[in-house]
Amino acid sequence: MSISVRLPAMMGGEVFAITDPVETLGQLVVVLERMKPGVGAQMRDTIFNFAVNDEMLLHDVDRHPLKDGDLVEIVPAISGGQASKDPPPGPTFTSA
Repeated sequence: MSISVRLPAMMGGEVFAITDPVETLGQLVVVLERMKPGVGAQMRDTIFNFAVNDEMLLHDVDRHPLKDGDLVEIVPAISGGQASKDPPPGPTFTSA
């Protein structure tokens, strides 16, 4: 059995091949924690999401089943930004 795990740059940007027998994403996190101490706690941060074979997981992540050949990616959430003081330029309307 082999499952590939891709970490984002903010977690080291590494790719791991997990050969330990794991059945769920929760078990995979435990194995990764043994391989790279501290990474399990980071993955539990709400800033990170999990994708398996390009499918973003939103609910019951720990119980999501895994199989041989899966690709698991840890994806940081992207949001926010800075509000502009001036609104962006838009169309100009004139009255007739």
